[in-house]
Amino acid sequence: MNPGAGTLIEEALPRYDAVERHSKRVPASPEAAFAALERLRIADLPVTAALLRLRGGPANWFVGLGEAGRMRALDAIAPRRIAEHPGRELLLGDIARYAALHPERPSEPPSDVAGFAAFDTPGWSKVAMNFAFTAQAGATLVRTETRVRSTDPRTRRIFSVYWRIVGKGSALIRREILAALARALANGGQE
Repeated sequence: MNPGAGTLIEEALPRYDAVERHSKRVPASPEAAFAALERLRIADLPVTAALLRLRGGPANWFVGLGEAGRMRALDAIAPRRIAEHPGRELLLGDIARYAALHPERPSEPPSDVAGFAAFDTPGWSKVAMNFAFTAQAGATLVRTETRVRSTDPRTRRIFSVYWRIVGKGSALIRREILAALARALANGGQE
């Protein structure tokens, strides 16, 4: 079975070049888990914060979190919100040229699922990431899937090199988000 069947991520990026999937069972209803995900802050994610500082270059390597620590985690990671079914699924997406230290993005990126799915201008890579929430015997299975599709063969080759470098960091971020979400919910919804 395709884990994305019938989901927003399947609508946004049904075909992909790379994928990563992670899941965690959390002690809450899907609605409570969705709300807790929305409340996570970068300060709740020390590994993610360190990776974001690393990505920002030498000027950011030894800087404390400060104001950035209070930033919502979902706003700090590159993909931006495209669509949601509250309590069921949240879809984030990004279109960029990722080879640079600070990826270039289209001047007018698509703002909805249909526009994201239809975007096919050569030279870009599309990243779709979701969080899906499924009730399970008094708890919720939270799944996150990240899919990548480049719009042409040359960009696909360039992105594959980039993904070999950052893919493990991407996986760490997804796993850390799920672990922080589980901790927050085990602590009554507060991290």
